[in-house]
Amino acid sequence: MPLRNRLLCATVIVLLLGSLLPNQTRATESNKASPAMAPQPPGLNEKDLFPYKQKGRGTLSGQAFLSSPSGKAITQAGAPIHLIPITPYTRHWFDRNVRTTSCSTTEPPASPESVAAPRTQTDCPHEALTRLLTEKRLAPYLRTTRANPTGHFWFTKIPAGRYYIVSLIEGGSGAHEDERLGGLAWLVIELDAGEKLTNLVVTDCKANLC
Repeated sequence: MPLRNRLLCATVIVLLLGSLLPNQTRATESNKASPAMAPQPPGLNEKDLFPYKQKGRGTLSGQAFLSSPSGKAITQAGAPIHLIPITPYTRHWFDRNVRTTSCSTTEPPASPESVAAPRTQTDCPHEALTRLLTEKRLAPYLRTTRANPTGHFWFTKIPAGRYYIVSLIEGGSGAHEDERLGGLAWLVIELDAGEKLTNLVVTDCKANLC
């Protein structure tokens, strides 16, 4: 190959390599930065909640309980039943704290006392609910009632929408130890305007009732 052609080929190769190196550098920097660019949890947007503040014509009734290993229903008289509107903000909270049963290792306890005291099976769900219920901007859109001794509950004047029903049962009153377990019972519902939903089952899904 003539010298002129060899020099031309060498020049082309050098130019190609020069154009590839910046791309590789940018790709490397992008890979290094990706862990720091983890998706952030959605913020609370009150516009998503406006339809849930007004009084509606719907009613809800059902029973909240946990399933013991022996198959008996664990109920707690006076257990709070929370009706939580579904928005991107509450969905993120629900998926992280209710659908999953393990404690979060990245979030601090809701109170300093929970660090010193021995952890119980209801500490994690209690802390998760505390974080949600103490969000002042969300408070006007939440509804809470209490279960009777058999775990039954009622809600009235509910606007149409999609909701989580969540109840923390901190220990039943059964005679056997497995009937005194605690945990979260929950259900996802959709309510039409003026609809009456009855016989709702709010539980921990161990009995395949979800």
